[in-house]
Amino acid sequence: MVHVLTNYRKKATSGWAVFHPLLLLFLVLVGPSLAGGLIQIEENFTEDPGWEGYQNRMECVDCLEVIQDFGWSHTDFTKSGGGEIGGRVQNSLHQAYYAMPIGKPLSFEDSFSASGKLSVKHIGLRGVAYIGFFNPEYHTWRVWSSMGFRIWEEDMVGQIMFDWMSGDWKAMGAETAILLPADGAVHTWSFTYEPDIKVNPVWDDKLLEELITDQTGNGRDYELQGEEFILERAKKVDPSLNAESLHERLLVLRDQGLVEYFHRHGQHRWWKRPDPQNSHGRIILQVDDETPYVFWNEDRLRDAPTEMTHFGLFNIHRYGEWMEIYLNDLIVNGEKIETTRDPKWEGKNNRVRYTEESFQSMSDYGYCQTNWAGESPGEIGGLFWRTEPEDPNFSYYGADIGELTLDDPISFSGSVYFLNGMSDAATYFGYFNSADQTQTIARGNSKRIENCMGIHFADSSAVGYYFRPGLTTSKGDRAEDRGPVFYPNKDRHRFSFRYDPEANDGLGRVVMTLDGEIFSFDLNVQHREQGAKFDRFGFANYRSGGNSVEVYMDDLEYTAQEYEGEPKWYEQKTIEAVYPKESAGRKY
Repeated sequence: MVHVLTNYRKKATSGWAVFHPLLLLFLVLVGPSLAGGLIQIEENFTEDPGWEGYQNRMECVDCLEVIQDFGWSHTDFTKSGGGEIGGRVQNSLHQAYYAMPIGKPLSFEDSFSASGKLSVKHIGLRGVAYIGFFNPEYHTWRVWSSMGFRIWEEDMVGQIMFDWMSGDWKAMGAETAILLPADGAVHTWSFTYEPDIKVNPVWDDKLLEELITDQTGNGRDYELQGEEFILERAKKVDPSLNAESLHERLLVLRDQGLVEYFHRHGQHRWWKRPDPQNSHGRIILQVDDETPYVFWNEDRLRDAPTEMTHFGLFNIHRYGEWMEIYLNDLIVNGEKIETTRDPKWEGKNNRVRYTEESFQSMSDYGYCQTNWAGESPGEIGGLFWRTEPEDPNFSYYGADIGELTLDDPISFSGSVYFLNGMSDAATYFGYFNSADQTQTIARGNSKRIENCMGIHFADSSAVGYYFRPGLTTSKGDRAEDRGPVFYPNKDRHRFSFRYDPEANDGLGRVVMTLDGEIFSFDLNVQHREQGAKFDRFGFANYRSGGNSVEVYMDDLEYTAQEYEGEPKWYEQKTIEAVYPKESAGRKY
């Protein structure tokens, strides 16, 4: 570790004193309110830096035993004459599958299909089983390069969901109203993908065009999206309309590609699909004698790099219990799969027992002797969870930098390596206030953590992850730039972040670079009036429920307040955490 103890003196002109063209690092001017001045600290983590950790290293105690036991078997639960594929499939952070390799990988420009029978014998809390086409290279909560359906526990029955994902993280999906009890009954299923079918974007049903909301996504007011509320509004215009006729008209619009359907917890939601003219590729899902479901792909996914290399049964990368499911009478791309004998498909972790070493919200990051982000061993990073607001397992890991405010010019830079990530996940790196990060937050409170300025690794299912610069003031107001899309592509990247309080007519400006590409945003009067105070520099977890990412940093340079002598040393500690078995690995 090198401490650059240059004392920057007040100059007559505003701006940054010295510019380094490679790192975009700026020596800083000291305002009159700072008694000791500011310094730039260089840290390459050749040894433990002694940063402060708060619940950042957890070790699982009394952890769950995972039993994966699926593949080909002599059983006949699907009543097809003996021999079938299936068994016990359990949620886990470790990938498990039994699948047929496909010699020529499929993309969303290809036609493909699958059909068969299935029988569900057991469904545990948050149990999930996936059936479809996929690529095992990236196996997270959603699977890169995949299309298929999952049966997952919803109020202790199996709800069918259909989703697909490109090879560069773009994801889409839909939740159906098909609910399968774990009673062993045999069901038929099929899905086809037709890549060249396009949406007809013309609205012939003018009444529903007027009444259906364009507020997309679950979580909106149900009064806007609920089918019964749409009927209530429609009857004011057409009193002869009833629930059955409305539903038929909604299905016509869905199959045309103009509206989207979503079902969860008994709620039937409808909203307008944005930009339906950009849809390209139709999916038809049929289960038993149910009305077929129609879903639409989009240009951005159809044209994305995608290689589906396998078809079969696989688990999900999240915490939960297990499901027992069996498949037979399989037809894949028009060819029947013979299951009276072992088809010799490829299996990974499908007949194993092991101890799950972690659970939802169990973070594990800090200083480590790995070599992902930098030129030599030693860096900071690891596994970061988004935690529910009330979850007590919130965490941070940071250097004590004194106290900095929005009146101070601040910069940091370094190397970053994004190893892996799940959908609905995020973490934060930069300046923050330790007291705010550890405040008590009530269940359901979606407040923003105050006093942060830095970079957010933030998931968006539509595009992937963003590497997003942002500021949150002492009152929770936010300023940000969306930043670039950022993938776990196994590459090292250089970044820089600079805050200049004198720019933008004295209101302040943030400029961030990633591999030389520039992103920026300006502060406004309200941001500066509210201000922000920072006492730590490093990682902090998101306190809004979700999943995990794995990120590493090295070769950092950052602004801190000048101090006398050596900084305080914090010993890195690991705390024990009991696996929440009663809630299948996710207590909150």
